[in-house]
Amino acid sequence: YVRVVTAAREHLIRMPLKDLLPQLDPQKFWQVHRGTLVQARYITQARRDEVGTALLSLRQRPGRQPAGRLSPLLIKGM
Repeated sequence: YVRVVTAAREHLIRMPLKDLLPQLDPQKFWQVHRGTLVQARYITQARRDEVGTALLSLRQRPGRQPAGRLSPLLIKGM
């Protein structure tokens, strides 16, 4: 399953991430966690919490989205 997050809600789709990724523009959609993709232009902030977990703030989405260890390296240039 892949979790698709929109401004209004979340969806689970039954498609392996390895099949979905080639259909998306890697400049626009970033894999930020094992089963989570985000549209890069909606990322407003990336920071680490006190235990080192990377967290993303997304435009039009309350709360923070956990990100994998490599994601902050991608976002560093924002």
